[in-house]
Amino acid sequence: MTDKYDDIRRELVKFCRIVYEKGYTQASGGNLSCRIPGSDLFAIKRTGVNMRLMTESDVLIIDKNGTVVNGEGRPSKEVNFHLGILSIRPEVNAVIHCHPCYAIAFANNELEMPHATVTSRKVVGRVPWIPSAPAGSAELRDYVVSAFRDHPESKAILMKEHGICAVGDSFESAFNIADLVEQTCFQAYLTAQVSKDLDIYKSMDC
Repeated sequence: MTDKYDDIRRELVKFCRIVYEKGYTQASGGNLSCRIPGSDLFAIKRTGVNMRLMTESDVLIIDKNGTVVNGEGRPSKEVNFHLGILSIRPEVNAVIHCHPCYAIAFANNELEMPHATVTSRKVVGRVPWIPSAPAGSAELRDYVVSAFRDHPESKAILMKEHGICAVGDSFESAFNIADLVEQTCFQAYLTAQVSKDLDIYKSMDC
């Protein structure tokens, strides 16, 4: 039996699996959410589910207070920062929170994402970092929401000891931002490593 949320559920599941298969989250970590067009409702990943193993039944429909109105289970523990972002950024329709390794390394060192390429500078723009706070806490929600409010031009943030949060007008655009943030952090890391041995590389035949 089908219902009116089937397409939204399939799309959310598809990008959960893409995020996991790219190696951008581990175990049951990470969460995705989106607006449901033509309504005041939202879709979000159910808590405690491995993204690689997601099914449509693991996508819950919630209202602006985080109350489940369709589906069974509890929404992600980070539901409050998802709803907070969507409430203050009307141009945002999808939110991806995940735990990619290189982005976390920069966040843990209290660094914004460095621009290793002209593409990252043009497409992503500024990616600030926020301090660490317990998962699911009001403190973390406030850090996340404040960052997206204080930096309305930002499409992503780095979260110390916690990952990244990327936004877009669709799951595809939010994923592209998350992907570019992580790969840019990787490129910046490699650039720094190469710079330590410049004399060696310059002495090599090219």
